[in-house]
Amino acid sequence: MIEKEKPAEFIQQKQVEDSIKQEVEQTLSDRAIRYLQVKPHWIVPYTHFSAASAECSLLFRDGHFYGCIAITQAVAEALVRFLCKTNFKKHDKVFEKNVERLSRRGFISNKLKESFLEIWEMRNDYHHLNPNVATDRQTLEELARKKTCLLPKIESEIFHAAAGVDGKIILGQPKYWKANGNQAKVFLRLNT
Repeated sequence: MIEKEKPAEFIQQKQVEDSIKQEVEQTLSDRAIRYLQVKPHWIVPYTHFSAASAECSLLFRDGHFYGCIAITQAVAEALVRFLCKTNFKKHDKVFEKNVERLSRRGFISNKLKESFLEIWEMRNDYHHLNPNVATDRQTLEELARKKTCLLPKIESEIFHAAAGVDGKIILGQPKYWKANGNQAKVFLRLNT
């Protein structure tokens, strides 16, 4: 039951709900098309950045291109730090040095190195919203698409997993998964 003192808030809430419904109905087709362009990798280890990684596709889907670019770059940075800590126990503060070290030591392919560096392009500009960032929506959408499409490709190579005959998940590189015996903490993206 609505409190008598709050009918204006209730009306305002209903107006906002109607506005959101209209926006979703008007943009549903575009959102579905955009989501299918950047579907996330279906399974990753449960880490501090796994939920943010899944949000990259959702931000792109919903047309939040600045946020999509910034979060995709942040996830790439977190992923590189994760790889360095797992493989070297330490990481450099400079992203490019970490990527180069991972590549040189054979922990990532040259293709992944290039993908990480492409995501990272203009990172400081988007992080600080410098005046040279794109403001045209089409340009932003294309940039966000390019960067966001690279993330699941990177994750699928690093976090390769497949379903076994008995339904168990076979991990391609177990060292990247928090495993305890036959169990591992994972972040599933079942809507992909």
